[in-house]
Amino acid sequence: MIQLSTDGPRIVKDGGWAAQRREFAQRHCVVFKGFVDEGVLGRVPRMLEAGQFHTREHADKKGRVFSRELEMRPAEPLLAMFFLLLSQPRLFDAIAEFTGSEKAIQQFDGRCFKQAPSSGHFDSWHQDAVRERLYGLTINLSSKPFRGGGFQIRSMRTKEVLRTVAASRFGDACLFRIHESLEHRALPVEGTAPRCVYGGWFREGPSYREALRERVRPLE
Repeated sequence: MIQLSTDGPRIVKDGGWAAQRREFAQRHCVVFKGFVDEGVLGRVPRMLEAGQFHTREHADKKGRVFSRELEMRPAEPLLAMFFLLLSQPRLFDAIAEFTGSEKAIQQFDGRCFKQAPSSGHFDSWHQDAVRERLYGLTINLSSKPFRGGGFQIRSMRTKEVLRTVAASRFGDACLFRIHESLEHRALPVEGTAPRCVYGGWFREGPSYREALRERVRPLE
């Protein structure tokens, strides 16, 4: 239906497209199986192994820490690769059509992180309705199966869990709605293998061209 490749996004609007659009409208979350093609996935394990990570905590406006993880440091090749794969106007238009967005998507702002079992890593209920974020996306980059680490989204008002997504396959993606009425979390990772993710947000602005200019520095 939607797949990332080095040739650009592949978009097929078939019966599955319509069914998943209805599911997203009702439950604010869907899984895109095989979102990243095998040609790209073949590069990921080596990039992850060579990548440098540091511990990072995320806090809300009140200073409450809701997440702790290992985040990949800037300037790693994997980050550049996924920035280019996801900074595609055709993909932005497809996601806007799929979700029924009234706002144009201008950018994808992403990062790569790991959550390892028995390492004090966690992700509790929180919302991402800041910085013009419209939709969240997480891509499973774990080539080895891991236990736990499922995704949940729920209503802020009623606390009803609208969907629980179990640990997905290597290259699958989870798309979810960002809104003040919704919050989400990742369940704890268990066992021995870590959960590795490239994730971020489709945003209303600034444009991906501005983000690209920030990444490219003039030669000195």
